[in-house]
Amino acid sequence: MQRVSLRAILAASVLLALGNATAAFAQFPLPTPPPLPTPPPPLPPPVTVTLSISGNEALGTFDIAGIGADLKIVFENVVGLTSSALDVTATLVNPVDPGLLSRLSAGGLVGIPVGYPVVVRISPSASSALSFEGAYIVSFHTHNLHLDPDLPFSLFKSSDGGPFKDITKSEGRGSYRDDGSGGDFSEFLIAVDLRPIDAVVAEKFDDVQALLNNNADTISPDVLATLQANLSLARTLYQSGAIRQAIVAMTVFSRYVKAHGGDDIPDVWRANCSPLINVAGLLRSGAETLRFSLDRKLGR
Repeated sequence: MQRVSLRAILAASVLLALGNATAAFAQFPLPTPPPLPTPPPPLPPPVTVTLSISGNEALGTFDIAGIGADLKIVFENVVGLTSSALDVTATLVNPVDPGLLSRLSAGGLVGIPVGYPVVVRISPSASSALSFEGAYIVSFHTHNLHLDPDLPFSLFKSSDGGPFKDITKSEGRGSYRDDGSGGDFSEFLIAVDLRPIDAVVAEKFDDVQALLNNNADTISPDVLATLQANLSLARTLYQSGAIRQAIVAMTVFSRYVKAHGGDDIPDVWRANCSPLINVAGLLRSGAETLRFSLDRKLGR
């Protein structure tokens, strides 16, 4: 009888084991890897908003994939307001875009509503001869949002790609209307603002104070002193819980700015004239949005 070596027996055993394993795996195929996530569809391109002019008002409307608004800009005293004086574009944005959210800051308490992810940019055209005095009012009226006290919206504005700041001065019920004011132009969006109202009020007091500090050398000393006294009084009243009296004090502040705009406080904005700062318009806008937040606190 032929003798079989131990080495041959071991080699045959290994081959048999591998064959059986292959047959077993063939009956239990490896799981299919999950499909890669489908990238979101591309956003529609920005749309140009055509303005029509009626006296001291510029009116426009836009709709992007069913998301839109009626836009109105109202000036007090304006020169050179034509349909081509301002370039206006509306853009749908990604509501979780990290770059955009970083400009809203506030630790994630301010966000972009999924139902209204729109940034509107308003800027003077290259050939614009527009100029205005004081503050303007900008209004957005949309059927895509509805006023909800538990989900407060605010109108935010940014200058030159910087941080967005709340400029809300009033809001309307039913289909949502949000009004703000300003002394210059740039980007606007409606955001969900879940910050504690006291934090909002404190920030707005600081913003008005910063406007006074940064533009002190352009304001007549006596006028500056009166404005500082009014602002300090309003803050003291607010901190003591006298909210209604603080609102009155900020109303006095705003009216005083308007009364002294021109000779005592620079109050003119001109297109394509960047060194010119409309200090009065910015101060009034800051005072008006502060008053709105004080009133919002009063209602809570």
